[in-house]
Amino acid sequence: MAYSDKVVDHYENPRNVGSMDKADASVGTGMVGAP
Repeated sequence: MAYSDKVVDHYENPRNVGSMDKADASVGTGMVGAP
């Protein structure tokens, strides 16, 4: 399966990437597959 040029461009040059404040009580961490 071939990806479009736009998808490849976003993968190689990510945009709108940010981070969340770990000290904020409303920001949590989840584990994939956790019950």
